[in-house]
Amino acid sequence: MTVKITWDGPSRFVEIEGNPLPFGADVGVHKMRDGKMLRGAVFSPQGEARGTVVLMTGYSEFIEKYFETIGDFTRRGYLVAMPEWRGHGLSDGDGNEPTRLHLVDFDSNLRDLEDRWEKLVSPLPKPHVGLAHSMGGQVSLRAVQAHPEWLSGLAQCAPMHGLPIPPHFLEFAKFVARLYRLLGKADSWNPFQGQAVRPGVAETNDVTNDFDRFRRTGRLYVSEPQLQVNGASLGWFAAADKAMADTRRPAFLQTISTPLFIASAGQEMLVDNKVHTHVLAHVQKGSGKLYESGMHELMMEKDAVREEFIADVVAFFDRLA
Repeated sequence: MTVKITWDGPSRFVEIEGNPLPFGADVGVHKMRDGKMLRGAVFSPQGEARGTVVLMTGYSEFIEKYFETIGDFTRRGYLVAMPEWRGHGLSDGDGNEPTRLHLVDFDSNLRDLEDRWEKLVSPLPKPHVGLAHSMGGQVSLRAVQAHPEWLSGLAQCAPMHGLPIPPHFLEFAKFVARLYRLLGKADSWNPFQGQAVRPGVAETNDVTNDFDRFRRTGRLYVSEPQLQVNGASLGWFAAADKAMADTRRPAFLQTISTPLFIASAGQEMLVDNKVHTHVLAHVQKGSGKLYESGMHELMMEKDAVREEFIADVVAFFDRLA
């Protein structure tokens, strides 16, 4: 099937050899309430759609990074919709430096979803289900709490609900972030975060055991440097910390009625798996699984790990029918 979305403006895909554009692709931008233009895309299966997967990416990610995963779901009969976050990929951002991610508060991501849900997701075949990675997990959790009618179920891959940072260091970092905000310098590089290393060059990484997929992301950066986020501002860090604290509260979690599946990575280095257990213990309908041999980016992992994860997600979606 072919679906046409009403866009507020044109956009484009970044295409490179070895990362083919999935079948039935359509891309454009939608205008947010503050005037920012954010990219989105839809990908249709070749036959009738069995439903729509809303794919929400993580920190510093972009649509093209997920072409392979999109194909995995369209071949299984799902239509895939992707809203790109502000400051990511080819979407407008809030920072003074184009490659520095900056937010005043994390609710801006939720507002962006609200501004385009009726245009990007509502017209698409139901059921609507969510698949969110890392930072996208944080935003999607807020989304299903505020809008339980949006998704029939939500699968999260290594969601950013907490960070493995020692408490004393975290408190110091929060103090520095508050100081910078008082000085009017919230949109400054986070001094606690190193500069990004291009995946095409790095010898090691903390996200995947599959170096071919890791280098593929690097080649996308080389092809279109605008895709790369080199780091985040102190303002972004403060906003993210507050969002995670808010969504960890049992009173918040207990109001979430959307069925939730959380996939945790056994070799995780970027988010706190213990918080995944906490979240699942408090939502109304939660289940989870630990992928022992996987790192943070399960959808970019070696074939055995990613195929197991995708099969589990599809099985979770099927149980919702």
